[in-house]
Amino acid sequence: MSDSLAPRDLTVGEIGENAALRWVLPLLPTGDGVLLGPGDDSALVSLPESQVLISTDMMMQGPDFRFDWSRPSDVGFKAIASNAADIAAMGGVVLGFELAVAVPASTPLRMLMGLAEGFAEGIAALTPGAGVFGGDLSRSEVFTIAVTVLGSMQGLAPVVRSGATPGDVLCVAGEVGLSHRGLQALLAAGDDELAVAGLVMSDPAVAHHLRPKPPIALGPLAAQAGSTAMMDISDGLVLDASRIAKASGVRMELDASAGLDEHALYGGEDHGLLATFPPSATPPEGFRAIGVVTAGDPGVFLGKRELDAQSGGWDPFRNLAQ
Repeated sequence: MSDSLAPRDLTVGEIGENAALRWVLPLLPTGDGVLLGPGDDSALVSLPESQVLISTDMMMQGPDFRFDWSRPSDVGFKAIASNAADIAAMGGVVLGFELAVAVPASTPLRMLMGLAEGFAEGIAALTPGAGVFGGDLSRSEVFTIAVTVLGSMQGLAPVVRSGATPGDVLCVAGEVGLSHRGLQALLAAGDDELAVAGLVMSDPAVAHHLRPKPPIALGPLAAQAGSTAMMDISDGLVLDASRIAKASGVRMELDASAGLDEHALYGGEDHGLLATFPPSATPPEGFRAIGVVTAGDPGVFLGKRELDAQSGGWDPFRNLAQ
């Protein structure tokens, strides 16, 4: 369909669900394993194995994104990135996505099309070969996105949070704290539209916050290299490290010389990977050591100081981007 013929400035309420979907669905990739995609009551997918990874996540306008900062395509890209990271954090490969979107009736079609373009860009950049199985479009007072992602372990055992053991090396891959730097810069700009526009155009931290590019491909490589525990850093390094520590019954001791500032320790939404490896393993290129796993009551320490996992990190009920 030609974009020049799309009624982009009409609202979803004016054209209705069916007409909106006729313009949106052709923008989405179907993926390699989809035998029957969007358009029927269910998708029919060819899976490489009987065990499938499944995760889901929601993004809502206000606590999770703002359209005075983000283009719809940025929001779509970020939704793909955050969900793909959950599969990568188990050591899996993304197979495809179910996308559910609810919007106010006053939403212009061009915003839905931009969102779909961002979904497609995120899939192409981060999970090539994956596609969209299907989803739903509905009405809501608040622009809402719910994504369900399916993944495959490709014959390997999943890497869970409870496998870390004393002596393991604690490593990260991807950015740590950069998203929080970008968020703080945007919040500091306030309602100054010119300042926000300048940050969006020139600040790498802001660009990362709006459109993160986590190292998705390193998840399966970490599993192959023998990672004992792993998760994505969505809520902040300290908070997420404490989750592995609690699940595994160990301590995480961060290296005081690793350059971990407050943004790195307590900022969220980077979606990098936090993993532990046996000392005999060779972590894939892209991972860097930031500490060690030791015996003791679960907790996270920087040097000899125990860090409070509850004093920072991302919490949608505390950290509103509105």
